[in-house]
Amino acid sequence: MTIQIGIFGRTNVGKSSLMNFITNQNTSIVSETVGTTTDVVHKQMELNPLGPITLFDTAGIDDTSVLGSKRIEKTQKTFDSCDIVILMCDSGKFGSFEESIVKEADKRKTPCVIVVSKTDLNPPDKIFLEQLKKYTKYVMLFSNVSGNRDDFLNALKKILIEALPDKYIENYRVLRNIVKKGDTVVLVMPIDLGAPRGKIIMPQAQTLRHILDLNAASYTVQDTEYEIALQNLKTLPIIVVTDSQAVERIAAKTPDNVKLTTFSIIYAADKSDIVEMAKGATALNNLQDGDKVLISEACAHHASADDIGRVKLPKWIRKYSKKDLEVEYISGQDYPENIAVYKIIIHCGGCTLNRKSMLSRLNKAVEAGVPITNYGIAISVLHGVIEKVLEVFPEALSAYKKYEFKCSGYYKN
Repeated sequence: MTIQIGIFGRTNVGKSSLMNFITNQNTSIVSETVGTTTDVVHKQMELNPLGPITLFDTAGIDDTSVLGSKRIEKTQKTFDSCDIVILMCDSGKFGSFEESIVKEADKRKTPCVIVVSKTDLNPPDKIFLEQLKKYTKYVMLFSNVSGNRDDFLNALKKILIEALPDKYIENYRVLRNIVKKGDTVVLVMPIDLGAPRGKIIMPQAQTLRHILDLNAASYTVQDTEYEIALQNLKTLPIIVVTDSQAVERIAAKTPDNVKLTTFSIIYAADKSDIVEMAKGATALNNLQDGDKVLISEACAHHASADDIGRVKLPKWIRKYSKKDLEVEYISGQDYPENIAVYKIIIHCGGCTLNRKSMLSRLNKAVEAGVPITNYGIAISVLHGVIEKVLEVFPEALSAYKKYEFKCSGYYKN
């Protein structure tokens, strides 16, 4: 998971220059022409000791060009995924445009850093800097001409460490609460048509890394070799984590005294609100003819013949519900504005999103009164193993057992 930092401000205030300064690359086009940044530009980099960050260079919030409204719309959507907002302003200029950015950050409880730009041309006076501190305690000065990159990055890192919650990056609370040093974990990774050649998918790779960080041992197999793996181990694993698509088969072969869950369900706990998603999954038991179901995937990828979101999930939902449903699919950064029309939203694990983005999507569903769950929880319901895979999450299991949707507007009651 990366820290996501959005750079906001008026057109031509120096956002792209700051982006290039931080990354030490010509990531964004710099020009005196107003509106040069026509879309949100992003760049990933390592910022040790914090690890990976993603920078977003947004279009100017005061863009009055023909395409300005479209650009501003995309800029505003960036707020939902930002862990830190960098607001750039010119020395002595801080008006309604800048205040609107601060309000958007405050509304999402996102730390805001004000960066005064082009200080080599117009150094800010003490009165102006004191005025800025009414909006945030994090104020920085920036000059692309006379500034020292290392000094600026060190100051930025200090702010990130102070502003972000403790252990924001290395959370991993699920595995850390279960797996201890010296434990053995079995990871079940089927290689199907959707698996990238020569690689394992991100949730699997990240979970494997977390196990190594916990100084535990990992035994990785395909579902076809799972029984052999159990036989080869001198002691039973502390937990088995499987790909959701194989959960039914793996559950049937897992001893009762061995914990079992899925990669996607771990993501529901680490990146979102697993209790809310467990509640949301019960809506699968109340679907009726004509109901709309939204399957939402955060990343955009080429669909294979057995794609989980486009092919398998719709088939499993219709088989389970025995209803004539209208199943819709979306992918990428877009998220429907009118989600109230759906009876349930089934979201992917969100491996390409940060926790803030996932919670933003979940909260929008809750506010609209629409149940929401994720792939791993939904698939476990559809295959009748939900109680087994939620045993390691007692609160979520309790919520699933007790919660019954009486209508789609339950959240509003």
